[in-house]
Formats: sequence, structure tokens, C-alpha cells
Amino acid sequence: MSEQKTSVIDRIKALADNGDADSQFILATMYDALVEYRNKKEAFKYYTLAAQNGIAEAQYRLGDIYYYNKDLIFTDKNLELAFKYYKLAADNEYAPAQYKIALIYENGMCKYDPQTGKTSVIIAENRETAFKYYKLAACNGITEALLRVLEISKDTNKPKVFEEYYMLACNSENEDTCIYAKNLSYQFKRQKRK
Repeated sequence: MSEQKTSVIDRIKALADNGDADSQFILATMYDALVEYRNKKEAFKYYTLAAQNGIAEAQYRLGDIYYYNKDLIFTDKNLELAFKYYKLAADNEYAPAQYKIALIYENGMCKYDPQTGKTSVIIAENRETAFKYYKLAACNGITEALLRVLEISKDTNKPKVFEEYYMLACNSENEDTCIYAKNLSYQFKRQKRK
């Protein structure tokens, strides 16, 4: 059985080393998640290769590595690279990355330098861009993004957008999403009457 496992990973590694992006991502995931193969540096290497070859989920995972300083691969976070990889994944229509980019644009992204005591802005708040990415993520099935679109539409008095995404929420299989959307709709109607 052990020989069989070795031969499978060897075959995947051979494909990955020959430039097959899907194999690079699979290998990275194996090195990242499976205890028997765990090797974080190799996982990082193959996530990087897969990301460079256009695999959106690999781009997103690299963003997480740089953002959260996962597994102590780096001595410091690198928020600039985190944003770069999240943005690549979002632009490649990876819904979790679209939601992450929306959050970053809504709140901004800053970096604190403990040596100088200064904070520098990496990404300035941009509510319009945030709203754009929330809508993309909502259309791609991210419930939190859908609810955020409804909240922003209500707060900024955008009835057409609210109605469009309200219908998405009510057609959702998640009953809590529908209930929350109905509550926001009630608030929106009351707000317009005042």
C-alpha cells in the first residue's frame, strides 16, 4: 500500500514538475493538508507555481499565506503580495476571493511598522469598488456578500439593486438568508416612507 501511495504522489509530482497546473495545485494541497505528506515549504512552492499558471484557488491560498503569515513560512506578513494574489483570484472569478477583496476595499488595508511607529496605507477604502466585488461574490453564491449588498443598497437608497438582490436572497435555499432579506426589505420600505 505504501508503494502505491508513493507511486501516485511521484506521478503527480512528475506532472507538476512538467508544468501541469492542476497537478501543481493538487500536489500543493497534498503537501499542505495531508499529514503523511505535510511539507509547508513544498506546498508553498507548488501553490506559487499553480498560481502563476492561473489556478484561482492557488492564488487565493497564496493570498492567505501572505496575509495571515500561515505556518511561519515568512518572518513577516506581506500584505502587498496578499492583496495581489487575492485580486488575481477574484479577477479569475473565485468567489471567496471576490468577497475578501470586497472586505479589503470596504475597510482599507494598512500596515504598521513597529520600527518607525508609522502606519502606511496599502489599499485605501473604496466603497464603490467594494460594492462591485460584493455583487460579484453574491452572484457567485457567497451568502455574506449577498447580505452585504442588501445592507449597502438599503443604506445608500438603491432600490433597483436592492430588489434584484432581494430576489436572489428569497430564492436562496438558506431560510435565514431569506428571513434577513425580508427584514431588510421591511426596514427599507419604512425608511422610504419617512
